[in-house]
Order: sequence, then structure tokens, then C-alpha cells
Amino acid sequence: MNLKLHTDSLRLALAGVLLTSGTVANAETLTVSQALEMAKKNNATLKAATQDLLASKARVAQAKAAMMPIVTPSVTYVDSVRNVPNAQFGNQTIAFKQLSSEAALSWRVLDAGQRIAQIRSARASESAQESQNRQTMRQILFSVEQNYIESLRAQELEKVASSQLKRAETVLEQTKARVEVKDAARREILQAQADALNATVNAINARNRTTTNLANLKAVIGQGFGESLELEPSGLEYLGETFATVKEAIDTGLQLRPDLASRSRNIDSQMQSLVVTQLDAGVSYALDLSYTRQFSPSVGSNQNLLATISFPLYDGGLRRAIVNQGKASLESLKQQLVQANRDAASEIETAFLTYSQNHKRLEAAKLAQQAAKLNFDSAAESQRLGASDLIEVLTSQVSLVTAEANLIEATYDTLLSQLRLLLVTGVPLPGETA
Repeated sequence: MNLKLHTDSLRLALAGVLLTSGTVANAETLTVSQALEMAKKNNATLKAATQDLLASKARVAQAKAAMMPIVTPSVTYVDSVRNVPNAQFGNQTIAFKQLSSEAALSWRVLDAGQRIAQIRSARASESAQESQNRQTMRQILFSVEQNYIESLRAQELEKVASSQLKRAETVLEQTKARVEVKDAARREILQAQADALNATVNAINARNRTTTNLANLKAVIGQGFGESLELEPSGLEYLGETFATVKEAIDTGLQLRPDLASRSRNIDSQMQSLVVTQLDAGVSYALDLSYTRQFSPSVGSNQNLLATISFPLYDGGLRRAIVNQGKASLESLKQQLVQANRDAASEIETAFLTYSQNHKRLEAAKLAQQAAKLNFDSAAESQRLGASDLIEVLTSQVSLVTAEANLIEATYDTLLSQLRLLLVTGVPLPGETA
């Protein structure tokens, strides 16, 4: 199945559920693109991830600095006064003042490879953090769209509830009119009143759901609480990548997903850390150069070249234990990656099938809504003309409300499952590459 074929039907469904859309008074209109930009600007989790990446870059700089010579100029000023007791001449005061300056250079010219391994480990860790940051960004963007869609869904269901209330009130008025002309039993007014009151309760519940979902959206994007929002559904008809089969989707996801890439780079980092511990546990050598130049109070210099070879003859098994710990940690990361790949494949397969099923459900919901609308219009007109009773109208109204709600649910479930398919396959999400 080629998922790209679903785009037109999804767009039509969105148009269908939004035919009755209105504008909330004094509310700020927020598009999904604006919501995504606000999240990238305001979300504190993203800001924390940025700082984590800066810390990783700093660790790389530290590792590289170990390869460079260190030059340390210094200036020292001494002003001391000392009282020395003397039995013959009494106490003597000795004053000493001196300004001295020098520059020292130290440089580890050669080692057994520890510094190179540390640089490689830091670079791999930085790369892992970059992938993790991208995964964090994707999760935040998905959360924004998810909350946006849920808020929009709630708003549309609220409009359905409002329409239901208006229809119930119309039916109530029509019933009262028929009772007055003695064309219907008075008890039918009670049924119509009960239906109108139930519709009022449903409208209040729908409003509460809208308020809750909008609050969740505001939290993700950093919008001030207490501010009204009107959501704009345009821009949601995306699809992104197409997948003909589940296998194609899984292969794409295992290749593109940044969370899996992050795990892989963490393994590389751990491998290099293990190299360092293995070098420390064996024969180690180093060549250090130091040079000091004194400028005052006298001029002079001192230089040293120090070669060192060491071997941990006995340390109670400390270094061997450190190496074994590193090996176990490395194997643990490898096994975690194996399981993560399996979990990712399962997640992708589920997302692919869910989107396909939701699309079929959407097609059925559109047909059901059209049929229910024709049925209700016919029943309502028949009642107005006295050709049908209240029960037929109420029954058709329940069917219409159910069909309208089902269409909204199917439309937004299809949007969410489509978005989740993009997320789990590593395909760029809306707002990710901007």
C-alpha cells in the first residue's frame, strides 16, 4: 500500500469536519507552524539539551588540550618584614622585597596512546549527544503537534456538541408547537426537554475537554496561561515519506532514527574509554618536556626532558577490575542496542499498520456522516410537517451526532498516526528542518 494516496482523502476529511468552524471572540489565532516555532524558542527541555551539547563540545576541547603544550607566565612580588631576636644587639628587623618574573612551558610529547583514545571517546560522546539532541527535538515537535491536534479535536467536538444542542432546542420548539395544535402528546415535550438538557451537559463536558487540551498545548510551547487560543487546522495535511511495505518502513527507521544512532555512538565512546583503561593497566610510557625561563631578578633558564616507563606490578587487582568493568559496560551497551533495534522495528510496524487501519476507518466515517446527515434532515422535516414522531427525530439525531463525532475522531486519529509514523521512522517532522 502506498500511503501517499491517502493525502487527498485526509484533506477532504479535514475540510468536512471544519465546515462549521467559527472564531472564538478575542482569541489569538495560532497555526501549527507558529506553535512549533514557539516550542523551539521557549521549551526548557530543548534549552537543557542545548546546554548538554555545549558540555559535550567542551569535553572534546579538554581532551584536545591535553595534546598541546602549556605555557604559564608568572609574576611574583614579595614584601616581608621579619623580627629576629639577638642577645647581643637586641631584636633585629630584616626586610626583604623582591619582584620576580618567569615563564614556564610543559608538554607531554609522547604517551602510550591514552590521549588519542580520550579524544576519540569525547568526539564519539559529542556525536551521541548531537543525535540525542535531535531525538529530543523530534519528541518535542511531536508533542507539540500531538497536543495541537488533540486541542483541535476537542474544539471540533465542542462544536458538534453545540450543534447537537441547537438541534435539540429546535426539536423541543417544534414539539411544543405540535403539542399546542394537539398534533402530538404532551409527554413528548418531556422527552424533548430531557434531550436538550443532555445536550447542554455534553456541550459543557466538551468545553472542559477543550480547556484541558489547550492548557497542555500551552505548557509545551511556552504560551502564557490564561490566554485564549483559536487553532487553525490548515497545515496539517502533511505526509512526508511514503512506504510501500512494512519492511521498507522498518529499514528506513533503523537507518534514520537518531535515538539508535546515539546508542551506537555511545558504544564507540565506551570502546575508546576501555582502550584508555587497558593502556593504564599495562606497560605505560611518557615523554615530558619542561622549560622555565626566569627574567627577574636575574636571568636564567632550566630545561628538562623526562622519559618514564611504568608497569603496575601489584595493585590488589584494581586496574584489572576497572578493565573488567569497562568490558561489561561495553557489552551492556551493545545488548541494549540490539534490543532497541528490536523495539524500534516493532514500534514502526505498529505505527505503519495503525495508520493504514485509521485511513480505512476514516473512509467509512465519512460515508456514515453523510448518510446520517441526510437521515436527520429527512426526519426533522417530516416531524415539522407532522409525518413522523419525536422518537424518529431523536433517533436520527443520535445517529448524526455519533457519526459527526466518529468522523472527527477518525480524522484526527489518522493525523496522529500519520505523524507517529514519521516520528518512529526517523523521517523529518514538520518544523524539524526549518
